[in-house]
Amino acid sequence: MNQEKTLYASIGALILLLIIFASTYYVGLVAVLGVNAIVVIGLAFLMATGQVSLGHAAFLGLGAYVSALLTMRAGVPVFLAIACATLACALVGYILAKLTLQLKGHYLPLATLAYGIAISVCFVGAMDLTGGASGLSGVQPITLFGHGFNTRETALTIWVVIALLVIGYRRIYQGRIGRVARAFKNNHIMASAFGVNVSTIRTQIFVLSAALGGLAGALYGCYMQFLSPSAFSLEASINLLIMAVLGGTAGPLGAVLGCMIFTGVDLAAQYVIATLLHLPGQVETMVFGAGLIVILLKWPNGLLFREGSSRPGLTRPNDGSNHSQRPIGAVRPPATLVVRNVTMKFGGLTALSDVNMSVPSRSIVGLIGPNGAGKSTLFNVLTQVLKASGGEVSLNGQALPKHFPDVVRKGISRTFQHVQLVQDMDVLQNVMIGGYINGRSGLFSSALGLDKSEEAQLAKEAKLALARVGLLDVAGKKVSELPLGSQRLVEVARALMARPSMLLLDEPAAGLRVAEKERLSNLLKSLRDEDGMTVLIVEHDMELVMGCADHLFVLNFGNLLAQGTPVEVQKNPDVINAYLGSEI
Repeated sequence: MNQEKTLYASIGALILLLIIFASTYYVGLVAVLGVNAIVVIGLAFLMATGQVSLGHAAFLGLGAYVSALLTMRAGVPVFLAIACATLACALVGYILAKLTLQLKGHYLPLATLAYGIAISVCFVGAMDLTGGASGLSGVQPITLFGHGFNTRETALTIWVVIALLVIGYRRIYQGRIGRVARAFKNNHIMASAFGVNVSTIRTQIFVLSAALGGLAGALYGCYMQFLSPSAFSLEASINLLIMAVLGGTAGPLGAVLGCMIFTGVDLAAQYVIATLLHLPGQVETMVFGAGLIVILLKWPNGLLFREGSSRPGLTRPNDGSNHSQRPIGAVRPPATLVVRNVTMKFGGLTALSDVNMSVPSRSIVGLIGPNGAGKSTLFNVLTQVLKASGGEVSLNGQALPKHFPDVVRKGISRTFQHVQLVQDMDVLQNVMIGGYINGRSGLFSSALGLDKSEEAQLAKEAKLALARVGLLDVAGKKVSELPLGSQRLVEVARALMARPSMLLLDEPAAGLRVAEKERLSNLLKSLRDEDGMTVLIVEHDMELVMGCADHLFVLNFGNLLAQGTPVEVQKNPDVINAYLGSEI
């Protein structure tokens, strides 16, 4: 963290010295570098959520032209015009997001590419407004109290904006929205399981990114006082994406450094390709395009990628809290789950066939059976990850919500058969994801630092949850540094953060040592007896299940084979033949 602060201070000092003392040429480089950095900060956040845009130069151009035309044609004050340009790009970004964000894979980048090309063509075609290919001259500079800013003052203004954006970006990135945005980049099902509306947050971040493009464009026009469509072409979009990829997706520092590296390489390439080799400018575009492909393939998180971590101070275990107590507000009213005639078909394959079961409140219920019996499929039906082909599931007499993210709000929280953690985040941040539904902060409240008390409370609860699973001492470690068994316990802690009335655990003992299994068994009993929680557990470790479960259901090839107490089930001849092999 100290190294990062030193780097920020060094960059700031260098930029300030260049603006004050350098020649006009270098001041221009610094100003354009700043404009690019504003766009790339938005692009970097977009990429951190798994989205890629190949048309962001169009937002840059749209913001520039909207601001310029408002000041030149309508006499709107410059600062108001800049605000209008930013809002206009946000609106266009919202429309584009609604039209394209349901696209998957390479279709989203292609859609933004088409948008970028279309807008670029409009800039050339609308000659009466934009001046066409000849450009638009006479753009108004920034004016404050009748004083028109010169080039140095405008460049300084641009970098003041960047400083504010860096602060806001860091707060968002480490806050509630940024945390889950990084989570659904690689696993939207896990994020949705904890109440995250992935589509909504993706839209918000795309709109924010588009707005930053418009803001940068308006500032660019004020500095250059001349606009040419060539500055907002497909080549410009590719260059901006290269800058974002160079900087990685882990923070605003990478975005600024990516722009600086690209600018240096671009100047060197222009000298070599144009001056020394006398090759046309298209060669430079081809070289940068090929470079982008190589970087994306070899370094998908960027050349300067840095693993994410919690806000400073959140991971300190010795904060005076009593970590032996239960998570704050951890329980809801007791939960009873009823499954009636649930059937799940995948084409011609029946994974579940007329399954009926009742899970009483304040109990530990085991769901066992051989591999492929349908246990995890039933879990996915219970949490609405999968929509049952037939039958119904009710919680406390009410049907489960139809939308996957709403299930956790009714009190059902879960872990997964295969560990679903964000490997480049620390343990505490992973656990805090589970408390998403208990928070209220959004993009703007996080950016303004208004979420500090909420984040501190959430971190406190996360530490309590980690203490209950015995992992408080590793709160600040990266999840990737933990063994598989510990990662499964992190998942249990994350599930507790949702304050559930019913906890669904999918093979939580896999990879645990004997002592860890004993601790897990004691935890489950504590959740039942002290918290009044209902626990449904899928597990192959019969010693654990038989030792803590009150009731067992046995699935075999999608059918309910048997049910009863552990003693009854382990003596059932059908269960012995199909699964256990011998009496336990």
